[in-house]
Amino acid sequence: MNDVIKPWIELWDYVNGNFWRLWQWADESLSPEAVGWQPIPQVASIGWNLQHLGEMLDYYLAHVFEQGKPIQQAPLLTMRAGSPDEGRYRDLRAIAVYHQRVRPAYRAFLVGLGAADLDRIIERQGKHPITYAWAIGHIAEHESYHLGKCTLLRSLLRNSWQGSERL
Repeated sequence: MNDVIKPWIELWDYVNGNFWRLWQWADESLSPEAVGWQPIPQVASIGWNLQHLGEMLDYYLAHVFEQGKPIQQAPLLTMRAGSPDEGRYRDLRAIAVYHQRVRPAYRAFLVGLGAADLDRIIERQGKHPITYAWAIGHIAEHESYHLGKCTLLRSLLRNSWQGSERL
């Protein structure tokens, strides 16, 4: 493994581990209703946030890094600006199946990069160009942000569903 790429892969492995720990907690602790719970309609559920992380990786692999077609055949609905959470992402097993495909594909993409790739420019229509390094860093930052939202929702759920054995 390239010494310049290695820290990026280590960061991904750390963030990926955080994702799976949160998913495991949700799978062991939440009912489908709780997975889709929103404290108010404008706040996305745990299910939506987890689905979004898969769709974000899928989108970046296909459309930013040009690694082929998206893994998910259906439209990447959570990637649409202002996409509301309509309660459709309650099936943690389906979310896991998707992530079991897209997360290894993203890691394989990272492992295949060389040091010079980090400086590659990504032209974006109507926007400032970015580099691979920026995009990869943004993915890790975005993962952390949405996992943080799920952690907040976990605390809100505990307060809202007190007394339930399984939230």
